[in-house]
Order: sequence, then C-alpha cells, then structure tokens
Amino acid sequence: MARKTVRVPLPKGYPDKFIDLMKDIVEKHEELGASSPLNDPSVINMPVFKQKLEQADALRKESIAHRAAAETKMNQAKHILGTDFGQTINTEGTLYYMLESIKMQLLNAHRGVEETLSTYGFDVVIGSASVGAKKKKR
Repeated sequence: MARKTVRVPLPKGYPDKFIDLMKDIVEKHEELGASSPLNDPSVINMPVFKQKLEQADALRKESIAHRAAAETKMNQAKHILGTDFGQTINTEGTLYYMLESIKMQLLNAHRGVEETLSTYGFDVVIGSASVGAKKKKR
C-alpha cells in the first residue's frame, strides 16, 4: 500500500482567503462546542484567536475603504496634472499644458542663456551637457 502524503497549505499570500479560513475555523469550533478539539487552552486560546481575528478583519476592511478613497484622490490629481489616460501636453487647463507654456515663455525670455532656466528647477540639456538644479526633496 502506498504511503499517503497530506498537505494542508495556508493561504498566507491571500489575505481574504486567509481571514475566511480562520472565520470558518471559529465557526466550526463554536458549532462543536464542548466537543471541539480546539478547547485545549494549552494548545490554542480560542477566545484570544477570535478576538485577534475580528481585529485584523476590521482593520483590513477599514484599510480597503481608505485605499478606495486614496485611489479616487490619486486619479483626481492625475487628471489635474494632465497625466491621466488620454491626456497629452495639449490638454488645455491641465498643469502639464500650463508647464509647457511656462517653459516656452521662459525659453523666449532667456534666449541665448537658456541654461539659466535651471534656476527655475528645469533640467536643461545643451548639446550633450546637462545643466540643472539638484532635485529638492519635498
């Protein structure tokens, strides 16, 4: 007779499946009551397990709600910047469009000394040389 190999993987890399598995365990434990094999506190403290599970589940749900709000705000910012899908440097009213206008205005104002645009923060490339202000951390 062949020896049986048993694997019981834990879905650690899949948070929703991970939490669902633990909820199923708690539900089965509570259904079995006194006959549950998980009633031995020297092995596992099920009330603490359940409390931590509820806490993790609540925090996960809260973080998902915050993520959705953050993504909405990020998309709004991209639209204003002019880097949203379908937008180009020619999309009027965007910061990308305005930045191009500023660059062109400054190039006209600094004709012949274009490298001075670096004082505005532009990375100016002349021939094969690059002149520019070091990036500031913001």
